[in-house]
Amino acid sequence: MESIIRDTIMDFFFANIFFSNKQFGFIKGRSTVLQLLQILDDWTLTLDLGIQIDVIYTDFEKAFDKVPHQRLISKLQSYGLSIDLIKWIKNFLCNRVQRVAVNDSYSRWFTVLSGIPQGSILGPILF
Repeated sequence: MESIIRDTIMDFFFANIFFSNKQFGFIKGRSTVLQLLQILDDWTLTLDLGIQIDVIYTDFEKAFDKVPHQRLISKLQSYGLSIDLIKWIKNFLCNRVQRVAVNDSYSRWFTVLSGIPQGSILGPILF
């Protein structure tokens, strides 16, 4: 079911041109290796023309863990996704709980208000 939802969201996003041509990760046929090859081509051409290149690298530390559920749901609603799809995603994300275990001791359960489950099919597209 999760893969059907992902494909539906992807189709909607492509049809409404929500992805930049510069988006490579997590999109079929646009691997990060392909992105590296393209940027290498661009940089080589730029350097051959005698133009300086400045590069800034960023790392979104724990980015998947910090996406607020309600903000994400609001954003998806603003994109015009169907109500049923939004309800499914909300059920997928919300009402999760977690606790910490150290040896044989456990904390109390806490409601998870942010974060996208990593390793899920929907994770990258929702991020």
